[in-house]
Amino acid sequence: MKKTANALTLAQVGCGYWGPNLLRVFRELEGARVKWLCDLDPGRLSWAGSRYPDLSLTRDYADILRDPEVDAVIVATVVVTHHRLARAALEAGKHVFVEKPLARSLAEARDLAALAARKKRALGVGHVFLYHPAVSAIKAELSSGRMGKLCYMDLTRVNPGPPAPKHDVFWDMAPHDVALAIDAAGEPPRWVRATGRRYRQSRVDEAGFMEIGFSGSVLARVHVGWLSSRRLRRVDVYAERGSLFFDDVEPFEKLRIVSQGRDTRVGGGRGGARHLYYGAGDIRIPALPPGEPLRAECADFLDAVRRRRQPLSGPGIGVEVVKALEAAARSAARGGRVEKLR
Repeated sequence: MKKTANALTLAQVGCGYWGPNLLRVFRELEGARVKWLCDLDPGRLSWAGSRYPDLSLTRDYADILRDPEVDAVIVATVVVTHHRLARAALEAGKHVFVEKPLARSLAEARDLAALAARKKRALGVGHVFLYHPAVSAIKAELSSGRMGKLCYMDLTRVNPGPPAPKHDVFWDMAPHDVALAIDAAGEPPRWVRATGRRYRQSRVDEAGFMEIGFSGSVLARVHVGWLSSRRLRRVDVYAERGSLFFDDVEPFEKLRIVSQGRDTRVGGGRGGARHLYYGAGDIRIPALPPGEPLRAECADFLDAVRRRRQPLSGPGIGVEVVKALEAAARSAARGGRVEKLR
């Protein structure tokens, strides 16, 4: 792939579970050239090389860091390596995109955010659902004021679990929903309370329940689990004058906006009410723009690099998500005690 004028040169490390998707999308985006792929697994390198013959393949991450052509590094490895790999790239003067979550601890996440600020480099985090058209529509509806103040959110993400999980269900599945809750609330969380359960094995939690508190009485409740026989991806948002229901598994009508319900049973017949009614208000099903959320996320990162800004899913929300996940782990280990956040 020949580099065109003003195109950004990228390198990716990691081509496991999510890496092939990132590699595909970044290669397809205009104004970007993926030059390198680094992975320790020769089989993954062989697969990528046969699919993309123009890629330079390596098992040595230093090859990427030494290349002055490389503008940005995509880190798509296991979370325990995120800090080490992202930090090395930032130190080498590269912009960095890291798959979610940003790091395995709050200290590591804060270190990466601070280093990106000092180096004046973009630091993207792979909270891809923030770029979903339905999530954008939810934010726009809440911002319009038509729904009144946000009250609380219910978020569910369950599916059959991995055969040999390396992390508990909170770290594996909750990052997306924690990011959604923080983004919808428009502020960092104040406290977290969590309960985890182990059923089929005793090493890590397989089902988890989180409560995330924000200022005022705004609350988010997150349910994640590996025991379901089916896949659920739901976000229910409740406001003063209506509700929003997002079901990502639904193939067509993914988002429903429901105005406040009516109840004319009490005092029926008075005040002009001719019929007794109890139920939901008007229902709107907005037409969502087409487009792949991952493509929007990757394009936003590239634009952030060009404009010397931070992307929508940047270090700010990346740090807050890790903070909440770390607090959830502490809370679950302590029997569901409330963990206050600073």
